[in-house]
Amino acid sequence: MKQWNIVFLILINSLFIQAVRAQNISNEGTEFWAVFPTHDPSRLGGSFSLANITVYLTSKSDSEATVTCGSFSSTQNIPANTAVPFHVPRNEAYIDSAESNQVLNNRAIRISVSPGQPKVAAYAHIYAGARSAASLILPVEALGQTYYSMNYAQANGDGLTNKNFLTLIATEDDTHLRIHLKDGSVQSVTLPTAGDVYEYLPPGQEDLTGVKVDIDPGSTNSCSKRFAAFSGSTALYIGCFSSLDPLYQQLYPTISWGKNYSIIPFKDREYYFRVLAGEDNTTVTINNTSFTLNSGQFYDASTEHTEAMLVSADKNISVAQYSLTQECSGLFGEATGDPEMVLLNPIEFNIREITLFSSNDQSILEKYINVCMKTSATASFRINGNQPTATWTVMSSNPEYSYIQLNITEMSSTLSASDGFNAIAYGFGRFESYAYSAGTNLAANNYLLVNNTITGLDAKDACVGQKSNLKIVLPYLVSEISWQLDAEPEVQGQTTPNAVVNSGSGIILYEYIYAIDSAFADTGIVHQVVVKAERPNQGNCLATQQIYNYSFGVNPIPLADFSASQIACENQGIAFTDLSNSLLPDQPVNKWIWDFGDGGVSTEQNPVHRYTQIGTYNYTVKLSAGLQDGCLSDVFEKTITVTINPSPVIVFDPIPGVCQEAGIVVLTQARETRGLPGRGRYSGTGVTADGRFDPQAAGPGTHTIRYTYISNGCTETKQQTILVSPTPLLTITKTINVYEGGEKQMEATASGTDLTYKWSPAQGLSRDDILNPVVTGTDDRTYTLTITSARGCVITETVTVNVLARIEPANSFSPNGDGVNDTWILKYIETYPRVTVEVFNRYGTRIFYSAGYKAPFDGNSNKQALPAGTYYYIINPNNGRRPVTGPLTIIR
Repeated sequence: MKQWNIVFLILINSLFIQAVRAQNISNEGTEFWAVFPTHDPSRLGGSFSLANITVYLTSKSDSEATVTCGSFSSTQNIPANTAVPFHVPRNEAYIDSAESNQVLNNRAIRISVSPGQPKVAAYAHIYAGARSAASLILPVEALGQTYYSMNYAQANGDGLTNKNFLTLIATEDDTHLRIHLKDGSVQSVTLPTAGDVYEYLPPGQEDLTGVKVDIDPGSTNSCSKRFAAFSGSTALYIGCFSSLDPLYQQLYPTISWGKNYSIIPFKDREYYFRVLAGEDNTTVTINNTSFTLNSGQFYDASTEHTEAMLVSADKNISVAQYSLTQECSGLFGEATGDPEMVLLNPIEFNIREITLFSSNDQSILEKYINVCMKTSATASFRINGNQPTATWTVMSSNPEYSYIQLNITEMSSTLSASDGFNAIAYGFGRFESYAYSAGTNLAANNYLLVNNTITGLDAKDACVGQKSNLKIVLPYLVSEISWQLDAEPEVQGQTTPNAVVNSGSGIILYEYIYAIDSAFADTGIVHQVVVKAERPNQGNCLATQQIYNYSFGVNPIPLADFSASQIACENQGIAFTDLSNSLLPDQPVNKWIWDFGDGGVSTEQNPVHRYTQIGTYNYTVKLSAGLQDGCLSDVFEKTITVTINPSPVIVFDPIPGVCQEAGIVVLTQARETRGLPGRGRYSGTGVTADGRFDPQAAGPGTHTIRYTYISNGCTETKQQTILVSPTPLLTITKTINVYEGGEKQMEATASGTDLTYKWSPAQGLSRDDILNPVVTGTDDRTYTLTITSARGCVITETVTVNVLARIEPANSFSPNGDGVNDTWILKYIETYPRVTVEVFNRYGTRIFYSAGYKAPFDGNSNKQALPAGTYYYIINPNNGRRPVTGPLTIIR
């Protein structure tokens, strides 16, 4: 074995020190107990449809297990990452309602792994026509001594009296239990033999949520006994009165409750949830709203929820999520599926890998898996070895976490990630549904750890050839403790513990060490450990000796290896590729410790490291790889030759804004400052590679200009923005005729933002700072209009004003309708805005009058044609000049 590098070992411990408080057992085990509780059958075709139960077992490695119940027994191989069904006969396992509230001998379903075989995970599924429910099954070592029932309010349906149930299983002989009912009474139950079952059904339709059940503290060996508990409903509605479904979940002991839970919506459906407290004065916070619960009290969120949320508390709580009756469950109307309850796992007790089943029974049409984990680790998540195609959603209430809803078709699905996650699996049929926790780490109150004396890390197994010590974690102080490893003699151990706090439950535990300092030579060997602990009189537990049986395996030392690129630019870094092998087919390497030889370190799988020294140098790179909860490889060293080329350094000064009509702008703001040979080029809208920017081609707006410099294969890019402001638009009449002394308004329209105007010269204008001033006819003159926008963009145009000497009206016209000279035309008369025009007949009668002369005289008076002849006119400019008079002849 390669000698360990002391400095690198210190690095390992500083990066990956694992205290015992982080160690919990999982839902994988070697012994389980399940039950087939009462259900109300559905009525299909006029007859009742009776449900069946199937137990599914999965394992990360090839294993073997036996399922028994009554006279039934079946042993099967469990191939790695495959869900294997065990169909338990209904007549052996089912509990009829008539059998409730009495001890049923050997009615539990026992699951046991063959000696020496790897652990399995267990699930149970109850199904029939229009009925479905499923639960994760907990191993014996995850069971506890205190539970609180989780159910839901009942209502009659299908002509049946539906009830809540609380079903209890003895895992040891002579188990004495207490059921603390809501009326304050306590019901005692004695289960004489392991596998005995007691199903409590209330006399009415009482909601049993919050009913406590525990080991009778006055019974023999009460401090060491465990039992299993299941709760649910025989059938019920949730949300609306329509079809029913049973509820079925194994309860978590209070030691496996946590303080933080994520609730992810069922796919395209609404949900309810409940929060249950085990201690008085528990403060619960949901979406920044807090409330207090006492022991056995629960918060009932029976209003439709569609959003993901986080629930937290200052003491341990239990959280259940409910799907609704299909007629009122869908986001977009009725959806498939019926009521279901799933007990959620706390965020504290997450998993990194699990294989789970997704049953198609009974008539399941849609199957999903919800996953929640830290946002920073979502890229590492895999389902059946592949990244999911669905999209992760960041939780709005806490962006540190994200969730994904996976639509699946497989019966078996393997979930894995480099960091912990929580998951539930669920399915919906037309009138059926099931949901269960995919897996969890559980806060067991006693467990064995193998401490590697070389790495200082705790794990569930030893590492071949590396010396280890043993640790046991207990929930109490001992007066005596002894250890026996395999067939070796029993050894008395030290009774002075290390006190630790379980990270999930907050319970104080005590760690006892057996310093064997031994190395195990062979992999694949399962070693047995028997620990006898003398427990003093404490907490109503009488002094007694507890005997614990544990086993652990010996895993191979992983092989670390890597490859690396050899040439890089100063601003990019050398890419390292992990090639390590855990030598365990079902457990890939998931921990890495890198030392890059220049003081830099990393814990990423495939890091990119920047070496700062320019030139060609040799670096000795070290890598140790292994498993987060397993063995770590020897330090693998490799000397790599690295060439680091200098990277350009660019300064790109701000670019002043330009107007759209400014013409070509030559950009000079970007430059390389290290003097490296190479070439630079611009890119972006409206710019050429050599930096010629055309604002007309780019158009108005803000444009991003990039400058990239390439030197010896190394590039650097920086960018700036340039603002192109639109030039004002102008439409103008360029020539204006006006009689001497007359007035006329300039004819112009303009568009733009915050425009200002300037006419030059100002002589003869009413104002020189508006768009349409009035010009007075004094002299012929050319005016220049300059329009400026708020951003300084300018447009200019000229207007020529021609001044006519005086009014010279025509002395005749012929209104005969031939389209020629039909009206009396007074050219440019509009330049006299206040002019009046009058026409009289020979008798002095006024036959026409106009102020401004907008409608020319057409030879008619009062809509009657005037006879041909001579008439007399008076045109008064009303500007101080003399009126113009004379004869006017109408020719017919």
